[in-house]
Order: sequence, then C-alpha cells, then structure tokens
Amino acid sequence: FAVGAQKTRGYLEVEFPGQRGWPIDEIKEFSYVSDMMGLGDTCSFSIVGDETGETLRRLPIGALVRLKLQNPAVNKGRWTLKHLGRIITRDAALESGVIKVVSADLGWHLTSCHAPLYKRFRGLKLNDVVNPAAGFIDPSFGFQGLRTSDANAINRRLKQGRALLQAEQQRVLDALQVVQVEPGESFYDCLTRYAARENLLIGVTVDGYIQLWNPDYERNPLYSFESSGARSNVSDARRHDEAASRYTDVTVVGEALALGIQMNDPNDPNAQKRRGSYRAPGVLPFINRHTSGDGEMLDGKMAAAAAEWTWKRGLFDSHYIEVKVPDHYQGDSWYESDELAQIKFPGLSTEGRYYVQSVRCDSTVKDGDVTTLTLRWPYLLSAAYGVWGSRPKLSDPSDTLALLPGIKEGQ
Repeated sequence: FAVGAQKTRGYLEVEFPGQRGWPIDEIKEFSYVSDMMGLGDTCSFSIVGDETGETLRRLPIGALVRLKLQNPAVNKGRWTLKHLGRIITRDAALESGVIKVVSADLGWHLTSCHAPLYKRFRGLKLNDVVNPAAGFIDPSFGFQGLRTSDANAINRRLKQGRALLQAEQQRVLDALQVVQVEPGESFYDCLTRYAARENLLIGVTVDGYIQLWNPDYERNPLYSFESSGARSNVSDARRHDEAASRYTDVTVVGEALALGIQMNDPNDPNAQKRRGSYRAPGVLPFINRHTSGDGEMLDGKMAAAAAEWTWKRGLFDSHYIEVKVPDHYQGDSWYESDELAQIKFPGLSTEGRYYVQSVRCDSTVKDGDVTTLTLRWPYLLSAAYGVWGSRPKLSDPSDTLALLPGIKEGQ
C-alpha cells in the first residue's frame, strides 16, 4: 500500500510576553498527537534556523504556540487549528541548521505543575475548583474557562474546522470531600479522582478551555478501515490483547467515620469499612482479582461505583487495534481522537465499531504524510454511573464475552 506524499502543510503562531507575535510557515517536518485520554498532548516540528540565532530567539521556552494544518482535500483547503500549547523543549544543531521544538497543550500545566500547598477545598463544588476564574488554577496558565456539558462536541468541531456550536448550560457538580492539597500533588492529581466520582473525564480543548466530559458513543462512525481479501485502505494494522488489567473481580474499600457506638465494634477492625465490588467472571478463565482502598468511599454504593469504574478502565486498557494509514484525513475529515470508526479485519478476528482514543499525524520528507490511530472498545469510559448503550457486534467470541456487563454489589 503506497505511503502518501507530503500534502499537509503546517503553520505556527508563536506568542511570548513582551514580544510581537511571530508566524512561521516554513515548517520542514511535524508530528501532531491528539489523545482524548491525555493531558499535555504534544506537537513537534522542525524549522531551519539562521546563522544569527534570530529564529531560535523567537522560539523561547514557555512561548504560546498555535498549530494550524491545511490540506486541499479537507475543509475546502482552509487552515484548521489543531493545537494550542506551550514550548516545553527545543534543540538546535549547528551542523544541520535545524531547530527541533516540542510543544505540549495547556493540559501540561495541570499534570506538570504542582498545586498550591495545603489549599483547602472543603465546602467547594468541583466546578469552583476546576473553573480557572475561581482562583485555584493559576491564571498564568492561560486557560479561557470551563466546559462541563458539551460532551466534547465543541472541541471535535473545532478540530475539524467546522462552525462553533453554542455551549450548553454548565452542569452543577457536587461538593468535594477532600480537605487540602498535599505535598507533591499536581493540579491533575487533585482533580481527577473527584471527576471520576461525577462520571467525568478531564481534558483541555483546542481553544483553551478545561473540560469535564463524557465520550458520546451514540454517533455514526466517521471513519472506515478494512483489510479483507483484495480490499484494503490501510498500510498496516495490528491487534494487542493482555490479561493483566482484565479483572474478573474488583473490590474497593472505604471507611465511614462517626457511625455511633452501636456500629463501632472494638473487636472488629473492619467495622467501619464500607466495601463495593464489581464482578465479571467471563472475561478470563481464571480469577484475576483487583483490590484497592479509598478513604473517601463513604458507603457501599459509592465503593461499588468506584469498583465498576476500575473494571471498565482496566478492560479499556486491555485491548486495542493500531491502524496505520497514508495521509491525515479520510473523505473530507481530519483524523482526530474522540471519533468512531467501523473496522473489518478478518485476519485480526475483529469487525465492528471502535472508539478512536488517539491519533498521531506525522509529515516527513522521507515518508510523506502518515497517520497512526489507536482504536479501543467503546462504552468503557462512561465511568461508574454510565450506561452501556448498544454495544458493537464483534466477530471474536471472546471479545463479545468480555463486553458483557458484570455484577455490581455494595455493602
């Protein structure tokens, strides 16, 4: 299968306080990553420097970067914003005269920067903590605001270069139980475990918003990949399965305080424990038990929901299809994460609807435009309080068995 030529062009806008914005359209090569599970998705690019060092000085560490891509086959050839981030590394060499720069999206601030020590959250709602306007997230990071109710629809449309939808009304979330930020905790460490309680993922949009969201699996697939008989539209595809995170029995244990003397048995060290479990014995022919403790599981129902979240995430991690294709688009749509794909690979014993977790678009002089997509089973990131929906029909019997709902119990 032929590899595509370099058809996609890249364009950068670089901003730094105290300096004029600088447009760069002479990008030699680039690599763009979009991963719906990631914070701090990276974009790397190579630029030809100059003997005076002026080009290097215009690419300072920490500068704000916008990457736009253009291809005649997509969006009527108009430039599309694909990445908003900060320059986190740069390398320059005299012999080649090339400057290599890596930019990470604004989520890098949440995962790499530590939160203010001993900041107290008691009585605050998750909205108040995550919203950049509320004061916990440092304003120097450059976030524009918070979205909670659009299920990533706005971000998907922006990355496809389509018209912006009106944001839905913000969802009001429950109060946090956490007391304070502890030493060594990043912003993401503080937020992610409480987002899971609300059945939400944390992400950052291409227009600079922090987003609390759920994947929307009830859409038509945007892409189709096939390699069967004489028909193929992929360069390669491979399947990966593993047993380690395919759990048959998950238990989460919490602790309820101040239960009263009648429930605090001094002879029973587990009297104050509250336990929840999720069992799915069909996923493996043996027991693969996973147990964990979480002091903020205040009752069995909450612990059971956390157990289901752990089981689903483990199953999500246990299987993927990696597809390699020429070009950075299919039809008139860019390849992007948080989309759906219909696949048919008899040689990999799989056929059905998959969820696009990540996309890596590479454009090099040697190999042209190449995209690698990582596809996962759908309906597994709906967190603890989600619904299964209409599961895809998969050709491998073990896949169908793995995706059957399990049994949830709390006490």
